[in-house]
Amino acid sequence: SFFPESWLEKYGEDGSLFGEHPLAHGIPGIEAATGSLGHGLPIGVGFALGLKIKNLENRVYVLMSDGECNEGSVWEAALFAAAQKLDNLIGIIDFNKWQATGRSEEVMMLSPLRDKWDSFGWDTMIVDGHDIPLLVSLLSHCTAEGKPTMIIANTIKGKGVSFMEDNNDWHYRIPTQDEVRASYKELNIVEENHEKCV
Repeated sequence: SFFPESWLEKYGEDGSLFGEHPLAHGIPGIEAATGSLGHGLPIGVGFALGLKIKNLENRVYVLMSDGECNEGSVWEAALFAAAQKLDNLIGIIDFNKWQATGRSEEVMMLSPLRDKWDSFGWDTMIVDGHDIPLLVSLLSHCTAEGKPTMIIANTIKGKGVSFMEDNNDWHYRIPTQDEVRASYKELNIVEENHEKCV
């Protein structure tokens, strides 16, 4: 592991290394800060190109949000990745249809999202983002020769917890201990594991 699990207990607190967006310094395993939305894909494209130049067969995975697709740097990186035939690059969009300030479609129209990625030269697929075995399989096996891959993972924000599901109030909010316990109950997480998270 990159860091002690106990570091996660301070998530979101003043002075914590872990906030809404990762920092590039101080957290082992975090290679780049993506706190200003839109930086993750361009950085991933650079990593993928570097691997190609060095004739290394590693893959680069970039997880991003649907709201992040509002950023021009995402589309510049998408064009460049396709032009460079970066088939070692796999993107995953958490398509939960929300961003910090509201519904994604109300903030900036993304539809038709798949058509946009296809037209930029990517091999694009839409999947159930809650189907973990499918995602693991895709991340292990999907590559399109000569093209980067984009997986649009349809998700529900807060899935599995009734008071959090599809509720954007939880975008920045940290649950209380009682809310953590209630969510654990709904998710069928056993009682002895509660103390690690509250």
